[in-house]
Amino acid sequence: MTRIVVLALSLALLLAQDTPAQTQCPELPFHVLVPFNYPCPIFPRVCRTDYGLCRIGVGVQPGAPCGCYAANGVLYPGVCIR
Repeated sequence: MTRIVVLALSLALLLAQDTPAQTQCPELPFHVLVPFNYPCPIFPRVCRTDYGLCRIGVGVQPGAPCGCYAANGVLYPGVCIR
């Protein structure tokens, strides 16, 4: 009986290791430009430029102008979409 329990537990642990881990999304800093295919959700508000998206604060209403900074320091103007 003990062998069956140990065998079942070993098998369960082995199978649990083979399942892929969920990717955790880092918290995106405000006004940092990311590509349109960025895999993580962006909250609370999103600014859309011609070159990508960025996270902006809740004080900006949808439809208002906003901006995102690229890695080279260039500010791209955009519009708050949500």
